[in-house]
Amino acid sequence: MQFLFLGLLAAPLVAQTQIGGGTCNSSYLNGAYALSISGRQVNASGAFTSVMQASGSATFDGLSTVTIAVTEDTNQAVGTSLNWTGTYSVEANCAATVSVTAGGSATLNVMIYNQGKDFLLTGSDATYSYSGSAVMQPTTSCAVSTLNGVYTFNATGFTLATDSVSGVADGAGLLQFDGQGNLTVNVSTATSGTAASALTLTGTYAVSSNCQGSATLTDSNANAYTMGFSVYSLTAANTNFYAVLARSGSFLMLGGGHTPSVQPAAGTCGASSLNGVYSLELSGRGISGTGTFTGSYQGIGTATFDGQGNVTLAGTDNTNLALGKAFSYTGTYSLPSNCSGALTITTTGAAMFTLVAWNSGSQFALVGSDGTYVYSASGNNNQPVACATPTLSGVYAFTATGFTLSGTTQNGSEDQAGALQFDGQGNVTATYTETQSGATPVSGTATGTYTVASGCLAAATLEDSSGQSNTLNFVIGGIHGENLNLLAANSDFVRTGGAHSAFTSPSQSIANVASYAYSATPAGSVFALFGQNLATKPAGAITTTLPTQLLNTKVTVNGEPAPLFYVDPMQIDAQMPWDIPGNSVASVMVTNGSSVSNAAAVYVPAGGTPGISEFANDRAVVVNADNSVNEGSAPASVGDEVVVYFTGGGPVMASGNLITGSPAPAGLSPVTGENSITVGGVQATVVYMGLTAGAIGLYQSNFLVPQIAKGTYPVVITIAGEASNNPVMTVSN
Repeated sequence: MQFLFLGLLAAPLVAQTQIGGGTCNSSYLNGAYALSISGRQVNASGAFTSVMQASGSATFDGLSTVTIAVTEDTNQAVGTSLNWTGTYSVEANCAATVSVTAGGSATLNVMIYNQGKDFLLTGSDATYSYSGSAVMQPTTSCAVSTLNGVYTFNATGFTLATDSVSGVADGAGLLQFDGQGNLTVNVSTATSGTAASALTLTGTYAVSSNCQGSATLTDSNANAYTMGFSVYSLTAANTNFYAVLARSGSFLMLGGGHTPSVQPAAGTCGASSLNGVYSLELSGRGISGTGTFTGSYQGIGTATFDGQGNVTLAGTDNTNLALGKAFSYTGTYSLPSNCSGALTITTTGAAMFTLVAWNSGSQFALVGSDGTYVYSASGNNNQPVACATPTLSGVYAFTATGFTLSGTTQNGSEDQAGALQFDGQGNVTATYTETQSGATPVSGTATGTYTVASGCLAAATLEDSSGQSNTLNFVIGGIHGENLNLLAANSDFVRTGGAHSAFTSPSQSIANVASYAYSATPAGSVFALFGQNLATKPAGAITTTLPTQLLNTKVTVNGEPAPLFYVDPMQIDAQMPWDIPGNSVASVMVTNGSSVSNAAAVYVPAGGTPGISEFANDRAVVVNADNSVNEGSAPASVGDEVVVYFTGGGPVMASGNLITGSPAPAGLSPVTGENSITVGGVQATVVYMGLTAGAIGLYQSNFLVPQIAKGTYPVVITIAGEASNNPVMTVSN
């Protein structure tokens, strides 16, 4: 059966972008996006002269025209409609520029990621420095019933005095929608110089078909409040929206609502809902009653919850007083069944936080204060299995917002947007644009080096085009390392922000050749690597011992040549060398003649991660008892012994020497992991599961077709608890 496996490998699947690169164009921005945007104006003495927060939509036509419609709240007025129109252009690295020409005059820098479904932005006009984010809106229509049940809420903002800024206002708590137009808000607010206070509001809400909504609310003293929101995800298990809550002359705060559990039911949280290591972004602000900055705090790192009420926050922080200091705070937390609880730690003094969790405990947010700052924080536990230098590889779109410094005094707001290019080997290049209200945008470049430490924490030092040294700290998130929290600082500024792989991340472009699952290629198995300019033309191996070079193309894993089945300009199929240690992050590189790729990370599991070979329309490669290939016109019978072929079987009890690139030894080499097979969910009797003698990187399982009715059913192999993909086979009786 080796010929069959090689034939399957040689058929390219959907082409992916080149490792660490790709090409964007204007069509990447196409459709309606839920938009969250903030504006800040800070004068040279560090005082806020104006603030703005808004939610709404941005609609791109996929060519060059954009319309932005939001409801904005400012320190002068709340609930004002803002409508901008303009043009946009997109560069190849997914950096876009929006020029607002009607309804205002502004320039926005838009950094696109997630195949055009999301973007970050910074920008400026004569009044504000802007920052924001956007997510493509649902294609289905919304209605009042779209929001139904309990949602966690967290937001940051400002207290107001008449038409001026008088301090910080952050909030977290719960929003209760009844699906019929009635809303109750229970939020704990943290403000400058006072203890957190409870805010309870009731009122009505409306949601339009374009997923934009508004609410009118009052407190027990009949004070009026408004809330505007924009829905950006819409499923039974996960509905999210941007929201601005405001009271004229009192406060405004911008944040979001999140589904804590499947709606409309609630009451699924507890201390155990937060358990393990989460990425952490922690910000603190001090603003006096006259709107003057008294200090800022920006930190990233990790939050470790033990699932029993104990927590540690640790990482690196920058303030207007000192840069690059390590922090570690310990404390306790509680999380009642409604997913809104409390966390207490000791910073410079006791710090009390409101804690909310959502997405089944995979994400959380905090707001609170100590004697110096009003804090907000967020985190999630969606991280790679392990990280190494090549985990940071390729182009990341980023934005960072913050403040300029004159000594220890903050004397303005300044934001940055651009692209970080990591080579996977410790070198990084940045291209960016800096924006300030009332100032012409300034473009720059910087180059330097980076390191990745345990816990998926990273740091970089870059020298910019003016010769100034800049420090960056990162927390790597996303199962492919595609998301970053970041700090950026030098003697002139402090900023915090985020970055995302502009294209499919390099790690995500290396997968089990049969199932295309990430982190599913143990030693000895076969992986597919997708990219661009990987080879000059298609070529396949023609010898039973695989070559380590086809045409001018070579692949290395941790510097070791990998045997090649097949190459073409956009795909390579290769064997993971048998001696690559399990439970490790390996570095993969491609050489095509004189052109060398960046390094990309691939996690090599220690056990089996099976991927069943497929053909045609999701058909498993199953050979019937009469040696025919199983399909609709050639079914297997109940009780027959059939053979299914797969890769990723993991360690075996080998019947002879295992030589990378050479056929497996004769005889039986069964997998060491506990294993099973089901057909249509019915357990089958396994006769043998192990390497296919005479083949390279190929495994097989001989099994008896279980007692099952006539039909076509999914086949699933499980090894050491890891289940395969589920292509189908046909049973005749």
